[in-house]
This record gives sequence, structure tokens and C-alpha cells, in this order.
Amino acid sequence: MLVTPQWAGTVAAVVAIAALTVLLRLRSGIGAAATTLMGAAVIGLPAVVAVSTEPALTLNAVGAGLMLGAAAYSAAGRRAPLIALALGVLAATVFFTGARLWRVPAQRWSVTLPGDLFYVPATVPLPILAVAVIVLGGVALVTRADEPAVGGRPAIVGVGLPVVFLLLYTVLGTTESGPVSWTVAVGLAVAAALAGAWLLPAPEGHVLLVGLAVAAVTVGQVHYLSGAWWWVLGGLIALVAGVMVGWRYPMAAVGMVLLVLVTATGLLPDSGIFDAVTITAYTLVLPGALGLSVASVISTTPADPPAVVSAAMLPLTMTFFAVSAPLAVADYGWSNGYPTSESGPVVTVDSPLPLGIVVATVTAILATLALARRSDPDRVRVLTRRGRR
Repeated sequence: MLVTPQWAGTVAAVVAIAALTVLLRLRSGIGAAATTLMGAAVIGLPAVVAVSTEPALTLNAVGAGLMLGAAAYSAAGRRAPLIALALGVLAATVFFTGARLWRVPAQRWSVTLPGDLFYVPATVPLPILAVAVIVLGGVALVTRADEPAVGGRPAIVGVGLPVVFLLLYTVLGTTESGPVSWTVAVGLAVAAALAGAWLLPAPEGHVLLVGLAVAAVTVGQVHYLSGAWWWVLGGLIALVAGVMVGWRYPMAAVGMVLLVLVTATGLLPDSGIFDAVTITAYTLVLPGALGLSVASVISTTPADPPAVVSAAMLPLTMTFFAVSAPLAVADYGWSNGYPTSESGPVVTVDSPLPLGIVVATVTAILATLALARRSDPDRVRVLTRRGRR
């Protein structure tokens, strides 16, 4: 339980919302800089003190939450920084394996051995943490403390949803759950997220719905090999293009529809041209859709920072799709001990059983319809009547 992504995401989100709420009430740049320093110190603690795996994961989550809360404080009331904050967290989550190409992996295999403690290194090297403290702390110190007061509802939703997701994951939706139990957990979690979006004002609700659709699209996991740098570059270009289009011509519904289509590509057969379609969708279309959706909903009316943080963390607090979706029984073959050929594809997309993809696609569709209804309810009613005819 304490070494799962669901736990880490929940802790990070709750700490981030709590820290951000306190900072917005204090309106203290010095407090935000001190929070950044505290978060970096917590993350870097395993570099100077031996910390075993379970507490290290929680420490990382707490440190990340503190730094995220301080960064969100500096972005409050400004559209471009809020877009950068949301996209930074979402893109890092969706394309985590791409970032791993430039990281030295830590050998953590012994965490599975009972009674055999494994002391993990710091997740982020200390020099990088120092640079992050200087940049984030410096921005926080010069941030003007005249942002409008934030209501309590975004903070309550931001803390309540991760806790609800954690309970549902623990009781019904872990990796050991059956398809029926997992589907029930996802249904309840999606209902809670839609209710949370409905309770929030329109700008905050729209951002949360985008986060829900992005959480659904993580049902397909992109894996990059060492020769896939040009796919990563293409994705970055698509992300920037999506942000530019969304900033100038807000089209949140178009971006959400693209997220639905990307999610649905996991249902295509595993062969030839279909693999190429799925890979292209996840590596090139997904970044563009992500940038378009986020920029469209935030560029028109800046949302409250707690809602932006909640939406950005949603793929990490709702790990039903990325972590515990029902998988097919693994088929292990014999190996002769020699390295396998590296002539295969440099990018692959792994998907769960079709049930998981269908549930994720339905989730993205519901998020899209909810956003369209809140944006233009009269038009949605007309379309519904035409569909009934």
C-alpha cells in the first residue's frame, strides 16, 4: 500500500493543495520560497541519510507536493504560468518513460524481498534540486501578493477527490482486483470526479474535466527505447503547437475529442499498420491534444490554482487506468541468455484487456460531454434531441 503510485499521488496532491491554500491565505513570497526549500530538502534527504524504500516514497511525495504548492502560488492569477504548470505535471506523467531515457535507473529489485531493506538514492540529484530551489524560490520572492482570494470549494474538492480515489483503489481497484471489482471502482471514481467538476465554477470544472480525460488516456502506456529521441522531439513540437493554437483559438472540445480518439486506438488489433496508428496517436497526437485542451480552458479565464493543481495531479491520484487496469495473463517464454535483438520498434504502446480500454474511452467521452454541456448547454440539448430522432 505505502509503495504504490496511488499512495504517492494521493500524498503529493493533498500536501500540494494544503500548502497552496495556506500560502494563498498568507500571501507571503518568503513563505513560498521557504516551502520550496523544505520540499527540496525532503526529496534530497536520501542522498545524505539512509532511507528505506517505503518511507522514501512517502518523503518524495511530500517533497513534491510542497514544491508543487509553492510553484502554483507563484503562478496564481496568471494564465501563461498556470498553463505551464498544468502541462508540466501532466506531460511528465503521461510521458514518464520518455523522461527515463535521460535518467540513471536505480536498482530497486530487492524491495520485493521481505525483511531485506533497500536504501534508495535521492530521486533527483542534489545539483538539480539546488537549481530548482533557486529558480522557484526566486520567482516566489518577487511574486506580488495581490491575487484575489480563492474560495474554499476548490481546496475541498482538491483534497477530497484524492482521498476518495485512494479508498476506492484500496478496497476495489488494486492490481489484484478482478475486472468486475475494478470496473465498479472506476465507475465510482469517475462519478466522484464528475460531481467535483460540477460543484466547481465553470473555469475550474473545465480544467478538472480535462484532467479526467488525460487520466483515462493513460490506459495506454508509451515505452521509448534509446533510439526514440526523434519521437520525443516530435511530441514536444506537437505540444507547443497545441498550446499556441489553444491560446489563440480556444477549442477545448476539439482537444477533448482528440483525447477520446487517442484512448480508443488501444482497441485496434496488434499488427502492422494498426500499431503505427496507435504509436502515432500516443506520441504525436496526444501531446498536441493535451496542449490544445489545457491552453483552451485556462487561456480564456484563469482558474483558481488549487483546481489547476488538482486537475494536473488527477492522472496520479486516479491510477486505475495507468496501474491497475485488468491485464492479460503474461506469457513467459524461454531465453537462451543472450541479449535480444535491438532491431525492433523504438516506441511501443502497451494496453490492458479490451475491457480497460473501453472503460477508459467511455470515461474520456463522459468528460468531453460534461465539458461541452457546461460550455454550451443549449447546443448540447439540440444535439441530444436530434440524436433521439
